[in-house]
Amino acid sequence: MVKAQYVWLRCSRCQRRFRGSTRTEALGKLRKHLWKEHRAWMVSRIKSGLRKAKKTKADNPALTSALKSIISPSWVGFAEKPVIEKITGLDYDVVKAKVLDFFVNMLMSGILKQ
Repeated sequence: MVKAQYVWLRCSRCQRRFRGSTRTEALGKLRKHLWKEHRAWMVSRIKSGLRKAKKTKADNPALTSALKSIISPSWVGFAEKPVIEKITGLDYDVVKAKVLDFFVNMLMSGILKQ
């Protein structure tokens, strides 16, 4: 005779135990209990998670600086322009146009080959 295996879960608020034949079944019972007996706690947990996600999204300096650098043309540093002009002997705008044309040609040729 095979002994039945159960999954046991415990409520973190009141320490009540829940049993299910599968993990899904036990989690369903636990969730039902949490919403029925600890509704205010569940609502506060959800709201705090939303606040944390909003704060993390707003305070992510890497993401905001990356977006700003893509959107605005100020990604060229103060030192870059004179260095590029000195090395190439050309005006910065001419070099920028040639580089942009090169990348567009590479991109378009890659699209047409496929």
